[in-house]
Amino acid sequence: MTVRTENNGLSPETLGRDSVIVLFVFALVFRLIYTLQSTDNPLFGFPVIDAHIYAKWAAQMSEGNWLWDHVGNYLPIYPAFLALQQIILGQNPLVYKMIQSLMGSLSAVMLAQIATRTWNRNVGLITGFLIATNWMLVIFEAEKYAESFSIFFQSLTIWLLIHKTRRFWALLAAGFAFALSAGARANLFLILPFIIGWLVFQYKDCRPAAVKTAMIFSIGTIVLIGPIIFRNYQITGAPMLRAQATWSLYSGLSPQFEGLHPPTGILFQKYMRLPYQAGLRSETEVERFWANKIRDVIITDPLGVLANFMRRLMIFLNAREWSQEFDVYIYRQYSGFLSLPWPGFWLIGPFGLLGLILSRPATRSQAMLIIYTLVGIISIVPFKASDRYRLPVTVLLTLFAALALWQLFQWVRTKNKKALMVALPLLGVLCVLSWPDWQHLKSRKTARHDFFIGLRHETFGRTDDAIVAYKKSMQDFSWDPDAPYRIGHILVKQGNIQQAEGYLKEALRREPDFPEVINNLARIQMKTGNLQEAETKALSSLQLYPNMRETLLLLAQIKRSQKKVNDEISYLSLAARETKDPKIAIELGTRLTDLGNYEDALIWYNYVINSPRVEEMLRARAAVYAGVTAALFLDDKTRARAYWQLVVEKFGNETFLAQSAGFLNGTVDETTFNAKIEGSSDTEAFGKYLIGLKRRLMGDERAATVAFKRCLELSSEKDPQKMKIPQKWAWEDLQHLQQENAK
Repeated sequence: MTVRTENNGLSPETLGRDSVIVLFVFALVFRLIYTLQSTDNPLFGFPVIDAHIYAKWAAQMSEGNWLWDHVGNYLPIYPAFLALQQIILGQNPLVYKMIQSLMGSLSAVMLAQIATRTWNRNVGLITGFLIATNWMLVIFEAEKYAESFSIFFQSLTIWLLIHKTRRFWALLAAGFAFALSAGARANLFLILPFIIGWLVFQYKDCRPAAVKTAMIFSIGTIVLIGPIIFRNYQITGAPMLRAQATWSLYSGLSPQFEGLHPPTGILFQKYMRLPYQAGLRSETEVERFWANKIRDVIITDPLGVLANFMRRLMIFLNAREWSQEFDVYIYRQYSGFLSLPWPGFWLIGPFGLLGLILSRPATRSQAMLIIYTLVGIISIVPFKASDRYRLPVTVLLTLFAALALWQLFQWVRTKNKKALMVALPLLGVLCVLSWPDWQHLKSRKTARHDFFIGLRHETFGRTDDAIVAYKKSMQDFSWDPDAPYRIGHILVKQGNIQQAEGYLKEALRREPDFPEVINNLARIQMKTGNLQEAETKALSSLQLYPNMRETLLLLAQIKRSQKKVNDEISYLSLAARETKDPKIAIELGTRLTDLGNYEDALIWYNYVINSPRVEEMLRARAAVYAGVTAALFLDDKTRARAYWQLVVEKFGNETFLAQSAGFLNGTVDETTFNAKIEGSSDTEAFGKYLIGLKRRLMGDERAATVAFKRCLELSSEKDPQKMKIPQKWAWEDLQHLQQENAK
């Protein structure tokens, strides 16, 4: 059945300036009302899970670290967008909420214009107001998730292709906009060959023009995506777009997951650690691991894979907004305005599919929209088929939902019974597929609102409030092992061992393969002096998580307590290599210095100094420590001065360390340096040690002793074994001086 359009005296190609302004203002005000009312949400402005990853990466970029040193789960496009906001406008959460609300409002306008150009003004207006009032879009536009960014540039891509196809700049811009959109939701790259095919088809009678058009669009895409793939190739040796794509596909296809991904936390992390348990480390090895898993499950259980795909298709069609990250329904409740029955997938799903089924590609624009939407649906179902992941496809379905609503109204108005007798039963079937909860999504909820409230409280040091929130999560989700683990972890740090053990054992009951829990239990055993049991548990934890930082450091501590120095250094070295943590490398350097392995210590200090991705403060600290080691233990003052001069020349932004290095090198006098270190007990203690060190190197042992004693007075710790640098060094230097004087 062909849908006929009627213009009713209105131009099919434009909404009109007044309508555009009204629609934009309405959409923006709609979003601002939600933002203002949602300030009561305890998680307002607190990014969780993927949003936390985006925010953390954006923070690194805003500090100047634009290049990445490992291939992550996401492309750097959206984090770079957030970083630019932070640099220009600051980190107030209202900033990104406002910007993404503006983008969402512009998306509503562009999609309305697209529907108007493709069908007519009435369909365009319905589309615009459905997009403007879609409550799921409003919620995610107020969070640090990439979907609103992707939707904006997806809308711009389609708008340019429909309105400006024959202009060079528009094709180039459309390709660039597509790269931005797909760069935020990588599954959309599967649409690229179909767009190119559609462009080529427009010039099927003129091959040069067809090739030129396709190339211009492709160049726009490659300009952005090419450098990302090249950087990933530099890192991994393989032209990767992103990591974990094969895992997402495997978890989407494998029947063991019953259509849904495992919830965030340990139930997700236990799968992420499988490649590491197999001895794999690089991104390419991990991708190959999951690719082999995909092949194996397809070969061994093809019917199960097919059944699971159908299950995921039903999840995609489900009217419920099943959320893995945060509970969107609870977020909605914080705004009385948004809690009204606004459009969602319950309307867009069945009516959008009806519009797709009834549509016939009578025009180029209609053909492009149908292709874009169908391929978009196919691209998302095998990966993640619900909640925010289907939003870019949902906005495309909205155009067809608007078309179906307008066409049904026309048929009712004109009493077209023949058309209605086909459309209404079909709509009924689609509603039956969408509205009942066939996959029981409501009972399979995994988004834990109170857990993340607890995580926020814990992040800001409000541990009592965190424990209350975690306990509520434990009660509401009987399967949740993360909440009792977090409580136990807090109690361990507070020294409440008995209570901590109870919560940790409860977490282990809920999830036996929980390395962090086992590590905490091992730490408890160590504190009680049971080193053998502590080592047994720590090794058990390490089997589950072979490169776990905390467990490797715990094993090093255990070996140190057992006076097995070689084993201690082995674990520290393994921790430094596996985690690439510069703080561990510095700790290893200081420990090797304690043991008299000075050249080995310098190797690790140099590792930190020469790592460009490490923050300057740590690199400067490593250089200062290296200079101290060279001067004090190797009696190589030339080498020491070279390290200190490096700090002055290369890490001048680290003011205190640069001044310290300058003092040791003689470019800053003692009086000036003394004045600089006052005001902070930490800087004064380190400064006093350096004053003592310089006096000692100059042969004034009596004056050095005074400075070292002053350094020790600035710490309440009297046990040398528990002292930290610089008091530890001051104590050792005093002992050395006393031994020299005794001789």
